[in-house]
Amino acid sequence: MKIILNSNLDSIKEVFEMSGKIEIEGENLVFEIHGVDEFLALKKRIEIPLQYVSSVSTDKVNWINMSEMRVAGANLPGVVKDGRFHSSDGWIFYEVHDPDKCVTIELNHAKYKRIVFQVEDKEEAAELIRNAAGK
Repeated sequence: MKIILNSNLDSIKEVFEMSGKIEIEGENLVFEIHGVDEFLALKKRIEIPLQYVSSVSTDKVNWINMSEMRVAGANLPGVVKDGRFHSSDGWIFYEVHDPDKCVTIELNHAKYKRIVFQVEDKEEAAELIRNAAGK
């Protein structure tokens, strides 16, 4: 993938624009991170037991949260927010390029308190998770 940085923010967003994949494998919710996001997020895959899912939302995600601290990953508001962040709630994992295309999964008893993940169809992904987790 060729990356050309210039003053045109839309050009930069096009280079980074991609979505991850959410699947159900047995009793686990699996998040697969693709392309340059693997490098930016320092992660390729996350597996969470479905029983840890407490809720799923398709609400628009806020780019900037002053109570979060990036620990490992990338954060360029308006372009990309990938990786592990720490907040007063606990650990949060982001894979976001477009805050309108994300599902937010709230978790109990897991390493992450929340996973915010961009997908092609957030309503379909949320329904898949809710059905598999019985929510």
